[in-house]
Amino acid sequence: MLRLVNMGELNVDEAIEFLKDLCGRARWREVEAFASSRIERLERLRGSKCPVLYIGSTGNLRGRCRDLAGKRHTVFLALLALLTTGAEIDYGYKTTPLRSEAENLERELKERYRRLHGTNPPLVEI
Repeated sequence: MLRLVNMGELNVDEAIEFLKDLCGRARWREVEAFASSRIERLERLRGSKCPVLYIGSTGNLRGRCRDLAGKRHTVFLALLALLTTGAEIDYGYKTTPLRSEAENLERELKERYRRLHGTNPPLVEI
């Protein structure tokens, strides 16, 4: 799970502008198209009062941390934009003996979140 620590100080518009500017400088249509879906995720933060950004599971915590830093994870660009514009993001995790338990816990947490907020966490694909 990823959550915003400094929720009250978040400037979503600044993070979106950062990402648009970064991808626009590439002048590469595919990069801009890829980034647009990540911008949509950032836009979901507008008006959010819940600090939870992302809920997921993995079989390897160290690998997931590397992925979140840009190697393969779909939330990388959104996290980069948030961190660059002053967001403080914390992560939490729970270890389970079996991958299936982790997947069940992820499913349960997402269901709880949806029941409470009516949607997925902002950085989770809809």
